[in-house]
Amino acid sequence: MVKEELIQSIIESAYKIQRPGLNVSWKECGLSHAQLSMLYLLLYRDGASVKDISEHLGVTKSAITQLLDPLVDRDLVRRQPDPKDRRIVHLHLTVQGKAMLKKLAKYKFAGLRAALENLTDQELRQLQKLHKKMADGLK
Repeated sequence: MVKEELIQSIIESAYKIQRPGLNVSWKECGLSHAQLSMLYLLLYRDGASVKDISEHLGVTKSAITQLLDPLVDRDLVRRQPDPKDRRIVHLHLTVQGKAMLKKLAKYKFAGLRAALENLTDQELRQLQKLHKKMADGLK
C-alpha cells in the first residue's frame, strides 16, 4: 500500500470504531446528527451566533432555528440577544447541554475503548507514542 492508502485506511478504521457508539447516542438522547453537531460546535465556540452556526453547518438560518428550538425547549441551549444589535442572537450551552455532551462522550468513546482493550500493554505504549508524535506534529 502507498502512504495515501495507508492513511485513508487508518482514518476509515478510526471512524468505524467510533461509529456504533455515536449511532446509539443519538437514539438514546433523542438528538439528530445536525443537533448533535450544533451542540459540539457550541462546546468549542461558545456564544456563536445563529449566522455563525448556519455558515459552519452549511444550512439556512431558518433551518438552524428549526434545529435549535427543541434544544432550547429541552434546556440544552440558551439564546442570548446581542446587547448592541438585537438582530443578532448568541447561543450558549446550558449546564444540561454540557452534561448531555459528557454523556454522549461515554458512547462516542466506548467503541474506541473496547478496541484498545484488545491491544497488549506493549502495543498500547507503542500506539501512545505514535499518537503523541501525531499530536506534536500539529503544533
